[in-house]
Amino acid sequence: MRQRLALAVLATVLIVAVQAAAIVESKTGTEYPDQITLATDAGDQVLNVTGTALREKTVMKVDIYTIASYVAGGSDLGDDRAAAIWKLDAPKHLRMDLRRSFSREKLIGAFREVIEKNYPDMAAFADDMKAFEAYFDRDAKSGDVIKFTYLPGKGMATELNGEVKGTIANPAFVEALWSVWFGAQPVNGDMRTSLSTQAK
Repeated sequence: MRQRLALAVLATVLIVAVQAAAIVESKTGTEYPDQITLATDAGDQVLNVTGTALREKTVMKVDIYTIASYVAGGSDLGDDRAAAIWKLDAPKHLRMDLRRSFSREKLIGAFREVIEKNYPDMAAFADDMKAFEAYFDRDAKSGDVIKFTYLPGKGMATELNGEVKGTIANPAFVEALWSVWFGAQPVNGDMRTSLSTQAK
């Protein structure tokens, strides 16, 4: 019942690309809009892109996914933009476009590995981590689109290819997930920089 209610709440959130100039991930040429709009019960919320990046397999330079980050317009990110995005308690959004197929175990393992580096004690969101991992009930496929959308007071929706898989209300888990790309020990330092410095 609790999960159905959460899904009903966040099912009202629609993400619409604003007709604006695109930002391009330089290595793959993947384009993302400069802005997106979250259509919520409280009205439209415009989010601005903070950057894009490419995750590559280090040795073989195989493209794994491209990703774009967005935060609410007017957010004060200060000098350390990546750290601010990581901790930001304001509407924010991540979009991952997978460029190769791999196992479910590798997908959820990649999330967990980085989160554990940033949060050796995961007690504050252990149950949320299990719920999150259960969203991914099949192997990842090239072309899959994964979206994470956070709205303060409502939680974070995880979406796979347009289907909302569930929501997590715990802000501690939201912060932990964003640490994968913006934390003190991110999945890749260059990605952390690219995702936080490309905005106009």
